[in-house]
Amino acid sequence: MKQKVFREERLQSIADRVLAGSRVYVEELAREFSVSPSSIRIDLAELETRGLLTRTHGGAILSEKVDGHVITQKSSLEMRRRLHLAEKDAIGRAAAALIDDGDTLMMDGGSTTLYVARHLAAKRNLTVITNAVSLLPDLMTLPDVQIYVTGGLLDLSFATLLGDLAIDGLSHFRTAKAVLGIDGISAGSGLSVTNAFVAATKRKMIAASEQVIVVSDHTKLDQVCLIPLAPLSDMDYLVTDDGATTESVEAIRRCGARVILARVEQAPPSEA
Repeated sequence: MKQKVFREERLQSIADRVLAGSRVYVEELAREFSVSPSSIRIDLAELETRGLLTRTHGGAILSEKVDGHVITQKSSLEMRRRLHLAEKDAIGRAAAALIDDGDTLMMDGGSTTLYVARHLAAKRNLTVITNAVSLLPDLMTLPDVQIYVTGGLLDLSFATLLGDLAIDGLSHFRTAKAVLGIDGISAGSGLSVTNAFVAATKRKMIAASEQVIVVSDHTKLDQVCLIPLAPLSDMDYLVTDDGATTESVEAIRRCGARVILARVEQAPPSEA
């Protein structure tokens, strides 16, 4: 029996082909994914609204506005935890300075939010709501914290709880601040991520928080990913490292966000 393909997986597969330079055809895609041609046309219309392709008679081609650098996948959390350690440590320290004693926080998973958690030890009377299993070992070492963990399906590649149960868990809270990692930040395309299920939980955290703090190293700037998340105006602070270019930073500031450049001084200890 052929395994069911979820719609976002189908969208990602179609986008990958178009971004690789292939023309796609409605009838061929319908047969391959065992769905109706009308479903494929709806998929192509959705990808067209995301700016990734242009529909043609019977199919679609790469949009002239896209240069082929839209990111559709990212490496596992374990791989990302080994990259840009000094930058992430500096970002974590700078982001922690935005957190006050008594704050209520939503924190999602990621290799950069992990460093924020590690720099919260001096804070008192914190309440943290998270769907990130990866953050728990560090959050549990904090001396004065209450931790709420959502339910959901554990995605092993992200070490994060996702799906309807995770979103339902988040719906029980409103917090002062949300601390989020992001895959892509672009003045033209806003905030974006590579996974639709991750996007759903991030949107819920943005909607449920008074202030949104995005933490991301400079390599994520001027990047566009498959799933649009939110306009840059939804972000109150971007905390990135001093490797970011002046042009990128000024473009983001013009969109209304405050940008903090964390100074990278020396490499922290390597990940175990």
